[in-house]
Amino acid sequence: MYVIEEIVGEKLKSAAMLVPPFGPGFAEAEVAKADRLVVKGSSFKDPGPDFCLFELFAGSDPKPVATRRVGGY
Repeated sequence: MYVIEEIVGEKLKSAAMLVPPFGPGFAEAEVAKADRLVVKGSSFKDPGPDFCLFELFAGSDPKPVATRRVGGY
């Protein structure tokens, strides 16, 4: 798995609330707690089906506020 993108600032809310399969579909209350969205993806070498992992983070806390896994790329 690898980091595809890290989103902060003005784009955070719209990217985090995009509905699957185009985004994670986080609730507005979850997004309001976060200041960073990290998008990770599986690679062709990883076993199993392909997916993207979306994680919302607040500040320097290493534990995500919320996580969603969406199938495909």
